[in-house]
Amino acid sequence: MRTVAIEPTFESWQAAARMLLREGVPPADVRWRETATADQPSLAGEAPAPRGSVRVPRQFLELARRAAASADPARWQVLYETLWRLVHENHDLLTDARDPGVQRLNSLLTQKGPGEGESAAPFVPAGAGLAELRAAAARCTGCDLYRHATQMVFGRGDDKARIVLVGEQPGDQEDRQGAPFVGPAGEVLDRALAEVGLDRERLYVTNAVKHFKFEERGKRRIHQTPRASELAACRPWLEAELAAIRPEILVCLGATAARAIIGDSFRITRDHGRFAATRWAPKTIATFHPSAVLRGEDEAQQAQLYTMLVEDLRKVAQA
Repeated sequence: MRTVAIEPTFESWQAAARMLLREGVPPADVRWRETATADQPSLAGEAPAPRGSVRVPRQFLELARRAAASADPARWQVLYETLWRLVHENHDLLTDARDPGVQRLNSLLTQKGPGEGESAAPFVPAGAGLAELRAAAARCTGCDLYRHATQMVFGRGDDKARIVLVGEQPGDQEDRQGAPFVGPAGEVLDRALAEVGLDRERLYVTNAVKHFKFEERGKRRIHQTPRASELAACRPWLEAELAAIRPEILVCLGATAARAIIGDSFRITRDHGRFAATRWAPKTIATFHPSAVLRGEDEAQQAQLYTMLVEDLRKVAQA
């Protein structure tokens, strides 16, 4: 029996399934275990298939991505059993609505996903490029945040960027303008990027959560940190962006983005400025969010935080 540890995401399962198929490991010999760190890096692209076999139907990729958002702990096994049969037994398996395995797969699509049944997964087109993802994202109602925000704020930048920056969520101005980092925090980020010689036009900038979460106080809309369930619900969009770009360097701006990418054990004051390999990029680093500079208690603290932000971004520029 082989135990395979994966992050509870479609991309992590896909990478593991590809590896298992190449090694010829049948479903009966696999036990799936969810963990914060996967056994293997993510592999983007079409569903895996061993050498010499036919390709897996695109329909399966779409169904598998949606089923991965289910809360059923058996979903990874169901997906791998279906994938194995598609490759080794019947390429047209999904057309047989009476097949028990197909019925089990379809039942996963009606189950609730992470955090109060919220997930963007059903709205994310499988294997899409950034233009198609951006168009699809405008229709996302995967969590309740869309009910109050002005619009979905998708990532912007070079679709061939070597460097991707990920923040927490849009702010007030980002929500109104429909673009990330165009408000006060964006001004800080632009100043820091210019100081280290990074051209924002050649980067890709996005957020872990795509809708603005806020509390109204009079005429003001005050930022609220997204819950873990909201991060999980929006994660499929971030995964799809990173899979489409495949950056060499991934920069997490702030603790929320760092925990979403690196893990819950990350601490921004302790771990910022260090490169590490993740399944998204060979070099991943975290630094302070530009808004943290603005929230500094006084000018001295603001200057200190800005200096640390610039120093960390300088490492990115040199890398």
